[in-house]
Amino acid sequence: MHALKPITLALLGAVAASPAWAQIDLARSGKIDTLDANPKPLTYVSQNLARNSTATYRYFDDLYVLSSASPTRLSLVADPLGSGRKVLRYTLNKTDPLVTGGSRTEISLKYEYVIEGLRWYSFAVLFPSDWQFHNSPSVVAQLHTSQKTLAVPPPISVVANGNDLNIELHYNYRNMSGAGTDPATRANTGEQLVRAAKIQTNKWYCFVVRADWSYKPGIGSTKIWMNGNVAYESKNAYNAYETWLGNYPKVGLYLPGVMQVATRTLYTDFIYVGGASSTYEQMAAATPCGTTVSATPAVIK
Repeated sequence: MHALKPITLALLGAVAASPAWAQIDLARSGKIDTLDANPKPLTYVSQNLARNSTATYRYFDDLYVLSSASPTRLSLVADPLGSGRKVLRYTLNKTDPLVTGGSRTEISLKYEYVIEGLRWYSFAVLFPSDWQFHNSPSVVAQLHTSQKTLAVPPPISVVANGNDLNIELHYNYRNMSGAGTDPATRANTGEQLVRAAKIQTNKWYCFVVRADWSYKPGIGSTKIWMNGNVAYESKNAYNAYETWLGNYPKVGLYLPGVMQVATRTLYTDFIYVGGASSTYEQMAAATPCGTTVSATPAVIK
């Protein structure tokens, strides 16, 4: 048996001991070091998860999937606010071909699907100084659901519309198969909208979500923090759909319908997920905002 080099052991120890990463699922989420594909692909999901959990150099395709007209629309860059950390930069042009029926440059986690039960998520978005405010929606983050028959809105999405940054929520307890006398439809899907903030450019908006997923009435809960403040909370209430594979996170740019501006640029941090033993502090510490609470207007609960 070959011994690991001392520097590798030290790095592994640092990752394991760091409080910020203690309860983050590094096998399925987290930062990357390059957008390149891993030159040593593995065959099985279990092999990839095992490698991801201890890797000290992480490739994009080990963790993420890109949906875009071109891979050149995604860049790994320095934080524009000068923190020294690496973040992701997305671009989208009106002339880009549609991808699965929409204008999009967005990423999702490769191995993250949760049908029911407790899951934590954290992510962050930044609107650059040249962001064009327009009264057409730009979806910048989603906790979406796997769909087999009926196309439905995501259970949770963060949407820039004009000067507003909104949190939109959708859910339905009815069956998704289309069978029976009262199946789920777009028309009978429940919805809520929370106006979370007036958008400021060159500012990180950091979100932490604790979702106890359920489509069953009387079961489930959701709590969403933005920049350290509780933006939305529900208890003992269904918050999802009778999903196929499960719920999963996405970040980036998605413009439904006809793109109304010539170009869009957005920055995001990476996506982080955690399990039942994770805490708000651990998930928030992974974002560019950390655990600092910043003042925001009163929000709806």
